[in-house]
Amino acid sequence: MKDRTDMVSFDGAALLWINTILLVPAIFGVMFLPTLWRALILSVGVALVVTYFILYAWARLHPSSTGAHLLETLHIGPARTKA
Repeated sequence: MKDRTDMVSFDGAALLWINTILLVPAIFGVMFLPTLWRALILSVGVALVVTYFILYAWARLHPSSTGAHLLETLHIGPARTKA
């Protein structure tokens, strides 16, 4: 019988471990900060996420823009097609 692990790609497994190793201590560290610092870190995190989604939407609408090139360079943007 063929090994079932050949049917599943484990490319994303490394990313899950990296996220776990980096984010869990950060989350627990933030949990024990004073309220003002927690609010500041939360607002910065929300601002980064909102900024990313705005840039991503802009890059989809304007694939030849500098923002699209930046996101593509960072490997976090939509694929740019050349017409």
